Amino acid sequence: VVSSYQPIEYDWSPDGKWFVYAASDADSNRNVWIAPLDGSREPVNVSRHPDNERNPVWSPDGKMIAFTGRRMDNEVDICFVMLTKEEDETGSRDRTIERAESKMAKARGADKAKKGDEAKDKADSKTVAIDFDDIHERVRRVSSPGAEAGLFWSHDSKKLAFTSTIDGKRGTYTISPPASLKPALLSTRTGDQATWLAAGNQIVWLSGSVPGSLSATGSAQSYGFSVVQEIDRAARHRAAFDLCWRTMRDFYYDEALNNKNWDDIRRKYASVAGESLTSDELREVVHLMLGELNGSHLGFTIFERGSGFSRGGSPSPVTAHLGVRFDESHRGPGLKVRDVIPGGPAAKQKSRIESGETILAIDGRNVDPDCDLTGILNGPLDRDIRLTVVDAEDKSREVVLRPISYSTAGGLLYEAWIRRNRREVEEKSKGTLGYLHIRKMAMPEFYRFEQEIYAAGAGKDGLIIDVRENPGGMIADHLLTILCQPQHAITVGRGGEPGYPQDRMVYASWNKPIVVLCNQNSGSNAEIFSHAVKTLKRGQLVGVPTCGGVISTGSAPIMDVGIIRVPFRGWFVPEDGRDMELNGAVPHHVVWPEPGDLSAGIDRQLEKAIRVLGRDVAKEKKRPRPTLQKASGK
Repeated sequence: VVSSYQPIEYDWSPDGKWFVYAASDADSNRNVWIAPLDGSREPVNVSRHPDNERNPVWSPDGKMIAFTGRRMDNEVDICFVMLTKEEDETGSRDRTIERAESKMAKARGADKAKKGDEAKDKADSKTVAIDFDDIHERVRRVSSPGAEAGLFWSHDSKKLAFTSTIDGKRGTYTISPPASLKPALLSTRTGDQATWLAAGNQIVWLSGSVPGSLSATGSAQSYGFSVVQEIDRAARHRAAFDLCWRTMRDFYYDEALNNKNWDDIRRKYASVAGESLTSDELREVVHLMLGELNGSHLGFTIFERGSGFSRGGSPSPVTAHLGVRFDESHRGPGLKVRDVIPGGPAAKQKSRIESGETILAIDGRNVDPDCDLTGILNGPLDRDIRLTVVDAEDKSREVVLRPISYSTAGGLLYEAWIRRNRREVEEKSKGTLGYLHIRKMAMPEFYRFEQEIYAAGAGKDGLIIDVRENPGGMIADHLLTILCQPQHAITVGRGGEPGYPQDRMVYASWNKPIVVLCNQNSGSNAEIFSHAVKTLKRGQLVGVPTCGGVISTGSAPIMDVGIIRVPFRGWFVPEDGRDMELNGAVPHHVVWPEPGDLSAGIDRQLEKAIRVLGRDVAKEKKRPRPTLQKASGK
């Protein structure tokens, strides 16, 4: 009846003749549709919105459908639609009168007299009526703070329950569409796979992975249990392997599986999977199978299991970093400092160490190039380390410093590398060009990029954008919005210069020349960005071809064993249809580093980028500019 390259969420109408579903289109936009089970008409798009809708649920009385939808920014709200125009036009006053008449009839005992009529009405209510004309215009949004999810109806359709965090309180809330739309907290408990039963007027669900129930007044019960399970390890590993194999067969973006005989590959590894003694061995077998695809974004992660070892509340030991790097050619005594990491503990005034000085002892233990420093430096970071340091004049002193982690040291070295590159661009371009590096394609880095458009680009004629060593992410389109802003007008204030009001733009913009640096370690979304700059002719690429690993990936659970990555969507170059997978972005100027360049501080790619961008800036300056003519000058 319906198909999609991504999972479909659906629910049935009470009469079993229709179903409502949320499915993604070719642009990965997820909308809510209604379709007849017999295929008598085409599915109808109920939501018709450019943001994603999910979790459609049909009310038991057949009159409403509710779903969640992203609307402003990342706000996810509940939406609902009355399926007939008559129900949609019924106002709150009419509903109040209906409820009052029903109560009065019951009080007079008239419900018995109308038993036959009610039976007929009940039979009629099983047939769902839908007015499809302009149904999307009847969709109503329930605006509330938090992100609502996990919708389910009460058995009588009077309440819609959901999970949300409102005013800082996480729990299960209810509203009563269409009359009362203010969320009411039912319980601080939440659950999955919830159903609101008429029997006992209670909710049954899995809460914390344990079967449970919740009364209409918020009273919760849990029904925990324990069982003894005996597992045939070989059979379990074979089953997990087969599920991994089938998942890739059914969902990998290339139905030809990179022209591999997938059945032969299963036969090649299935018996080995069954012979795996541990989950780690199974993981390696699955990785061997995935390796046959020669694709990117593949992997199988085993669920962590308890090792039986507990550290209690004590911090985990790590290898401390002193904030210095040592001269490997020095043979002793002690460890000679090659350089001090800017911003590190050895660069601070109270614990300063200079390049060329020698550390003779750490915490009273003599050190030399041949000793294993982990035995001395391993431990909690939150401690002081005492160093015996000798300067160039052979004077000894004690330095006390608070160490950092290796990851922190890496971050400081990264910032030092940025400053060095920026300084080189500044000097060799005589102050005309700016430089910035994007470490990964994630929103924090995007916000930094937007800020550095001014910090690094202020007063510059061109900008070098470096995505070398960038593993990817998802911000390429955000970057392109900044770099490819259409110039449809020029504005000038009285006494001012030509420009354009920044507050009218989606983001800060940069319309001057750029050069993009990329290399073999630019991956995924960094490659998409590099391809885009070349395809859109926004600037020139300098460096070496990117790694050729571009696929959109999701994941799928494999029993209770692990999670497998599932590349489900390919990316292609619009000019010639080339798959970006296994086809990296090839720079306009290919420049490979020479052996020894890195240690010598030579960056041939950056040097080339400066020359290329300098020429592009010169061309841009020669481009004719229009003469602005005020209306009064005619």
